[in-house]
Amino acid sequence: MVSLPFTSGQALVRGVAVALSLALLCACSPRVVSSPSLSVPLEPIHDDPARDAQLMLLREAHRAFAQERYPTAVLFFRRYVASSSPQTPRLAEARWWLGRASEQIGDYHAAVAEYRVLAAGGSDGDSAAALYQRHALHRLDQLRQAPGGSPASVGRQVAVGFPVTDIPPVPEWIGWLQSLLKAGVTTIFLEPSRNEQPDELVADQLAAFSKAAHLAGLTVWGTVDPHHGRGLSIRPEWRTRVPDRTGSAVAGAVSSRTPLPDMVHPGYQAMIEARVTRLLQAGCDGILLRGRTVPGYAREYSDESFQRFAAAFGLTLTPPQLFSGERPSAPALQDGDTPYWRWAGWKARDFVSLVARLRAAVRRANPAGRLLVEVHGETVSEPLTGLEHYGEDLADLTARAGADLVLQLDELTGTAVLDQLVQQGGSADRLWMLRTVRWSDGTPAERALALGTSLAGAAWRNVVVRARSGDELP
Repeated sequence: MVSLPFTSGQALVRGVAVALSLALLCACSPRVVSSPSLSVPLEPIHDDPARDAQLMLLREAHRAFAQERYPTAVLFFRRYVASSSPQTPRLAEARWWLGRASEQIGDYHAAVAEYRVLAAGGSDGDSAAALYQRHALHRLDQLRQAPGGSPASVGRQVAVGFPVTDIPPVPEWIGWLQSLLKAGVTTIFLEPSRNEQPDELVADQLAAFSKAAHLAGLTVWGTVDPHHGRGLSIRPEWRTRVPDRTGSAVAGAVSSRTPLPDMVHPGYQAMIEARVTRLLQAGCDGILLRGRTVPGYAREYSDESFQRFAAAFGLTLTPPQLFSGERPSAPALQDGDTPYWRWAGWKARDFVSLVARLRAAVRRANPAGRLLVEVHGETVSEPLTGLEHYGEDLADLTARAGADLVLQLDELTGTAVLDQLVQQGGSADRLWMLRTVRWSDGTPAERALALGTSLAGAAWRNVVVRARSGDELP
């Protein structure tokens, strides 16, 4: 069992966490603005059904914000804005609070966008709209003066990960979270522990930490490593086998001593979904699915997955028949009649179905939550290679599963593949660059300062930062 470094009493944990995080929130004054008071609109209901529906939506949005249900408030305020015309009463009010709610969940890019619309719009003699316009201008100025808060960096999302065992002791939270904020970090994601034993996250402890981070203005993601099963308890029947050169099955996986779990085994998928549910219930705002690090996805199978594949296509072949001989060439994929490529495509599509279910779970728990999937940069330029080696179908992952993509880049492609994906119709807000950083010795605050310096040269807006193997994070 892995225990987070909190005190053992659950009530004390929550009390200390909230107290410290409230102190931290007060210390982060650049992110707090004197704003119009929040009150639930009491405008009487009209006879116009459309207007009545809008008014009820605005009421629920304000109520959600007052109850600190910020993702729900974002959803309702956004719906009000989207369904309004420029002449709709209280549109400026809704935009302002949409920006404020977006800040509360760490989406500063969306918040800045709303403030800019308000600041650029005219009030047309509307005193309330003029008030919100002035507040939007003031808030934009505050964000520009925040630590690391240039107009470019305000829109940047930076997620930094560390193992759950590396969370500092409670007394160090204030300085540690402050240093991360000053470095430009917007999100903390919790990695599985470095050991090979299953992680048993304690819900109350994780919830206390999530609440403290939220009050500090940071979002929290949980991390799951589905391809390698790190931190998960894997049953023997979920392990894969790989064929040797004759097609005979041998235990293990390509370039790996321990057999990897079968990503399309129903039992293993159910365990992943249960882990994601527990992380969301503990207060995580999103989920990051780690990518596969070794090739060989298409050549791994378990008895269960192969039987499902054969039944789906009405085939009677055996694994030795499927994998024997040389690997089929790329043109065979275009023929659509090669069992090997049917198998590779079926496995990749089944993984996409799992991702789609996980994203639905995230959105049920948090309408503004994110599901991110790590993929390889080479899959952009070599889709067939990515499909066979890593089970990655980028079009399906974004269009059908609705996931954000975190690209592992190499020195040859650099950030060009990110630009290529955007040109192909991808959304820049849903693309992330993965950076690995080697931390120098020093205090957590000193390492966070080094992180800020490292990020200053990042050529992409959204960045996921992970320490290299064996390093400690700030």
